[in-house]
Amino acid sequence: MKKILNTYRFSIILLSGVLVGAVLGFTLGPDAAQLKPIADIFLNLVFCLIVPIVFFSIASSIANMENVGKLRKILLIFLAVILISGLITSLLALGTVKLFPTTDGTPVNVPGGNEPLEASLNLVNMLTVSDFSMLLSKDNMLPLIIFSIMFGISISLLGERGTVVKKFVGSITDVFSKMVDMVMKLAPVGIACYFASMIGQLGGQVVASIARLAVIYVLFCIVFFVLTSTLYSYWGGGKEGVKVFWRNIALPMTTAMGTCSSTACIPVNLVAAKQMGIPSEISDLVIPLGGSTHKNGVVSVQIMKIAFLLAIYNRNFGLQEMGLAIVVAIISGVIVGTIPSGGFIGELFICTAFGFPTDAVPLIVIMGTLTDPFCTMINVTSDPAISMVIARLVEGKDWLKNSLLKKEAGETKELVKEID
Repeated sequence: MKKILNTYRFSIILLSGVLVGAVLGFTLGPDAAQLKPIADIFLNLVFCLIVPIVFFSIASSIANMENVGKLRKILLIFLAVILISGLITSLLALGTVKLFPTTDGTPVNVPGGNEPLEASLNLVNMLTVSDFSMLLSKDNMLPLIIFSIMFGISISLLGERGTVVKKFVGSITDVFSKMVDMVMKLAPVGIACYFASMIGQLGGQVVASIARLAVIYVLFCIVFFVLTSTLYSYWGGGKEGVKVFWRNIALPMTTAMGTCSSTACIPVNLVAAKQMGIPSEISDLVIPLGGSTHKNGVVSVQIMKIAFLLAIYNRNFGLQEMGLAIVVAIISGVIVGTIPSGGFIGELFICTAFGFPTDAVPLIVIMGTLTDPFCTMINVTSDPAISMVIARLVEGKDWLKNSLLKKEAGETKELVKEID
């Protein structure tokens, strides 16, 4: 019990802040708007850290890879996996929000609701900016990410000559990570004040809408987990693949929901992959990399958050918006969780891509906190299933049969040694 409380300590405190804010909002009514400046101070501190933490964290992570050849191999293997599985997940999530709308249709007059929406699929503007100074704005997240990746690769290419820069970037990353820790201690107060102000202005409309969205997402996760895990494992290993997957996935699944950390589940996922018979040369690469970059749970929840914001801001969710939502969701699946305050960066990425006011960030942060255990479960359990598919593509359709025979032969050999 103590371990569970420690794991969810921050989430419990944050949700307690939401509860306190809701009570204050209902009690104070419109007067709760006086608390809004406190919320704005917290959000401004977070926004000021976004650009440096994204740049230094991504650049440092890439620069510290052992060699460029390894980086090339990793990118080639996972580019297809991330794109295809992310696309499938996005389409399933889009289908869900079309069948089950994220709001009940009641208009919600949220802050900034009358502001014009500036979102487009203009690839030039999405991927690049015309001046270096524009990279220093949180409004240009994707160009900043691309620039950070290029910077990290350049350091790696320099070899020993880049050592000094590599150490500097790593140290600066640690400094900003500490600053993020400091600012996040203010999160419960900032979120409570924001929620109090909004509830005071809108009543219970927002609370009901967030609760509805959370329920839809949790149900989606359960169905998605059962359906995709079964299909991927069947594709990878046939009926026997389905059996070994479901026989060994319980530990990663429960650990994911207990820790809410994809990277913390890497050890148990490696154990489960071994028990499933997945070749070590595949699992040892796919599982660790998947823990940081392959997050179907994040992809799906980003789609739902976008649908939710478009609904409450009374905006259209047509084909263009769907296309942009898929792009944002897949990129978020890579960046969220790989860098400090990744959740906030993912929320901000949604706002900048679709032109929502930053007042919308706390709304979807709360939704993310409520659904985090299920989101992490999808992130973690997808990796062994995908590993089985990759094993079939690399080793052939009989890989599982051969692996199980090899495992059985090894166990027999060990038994003979013990008898002798």
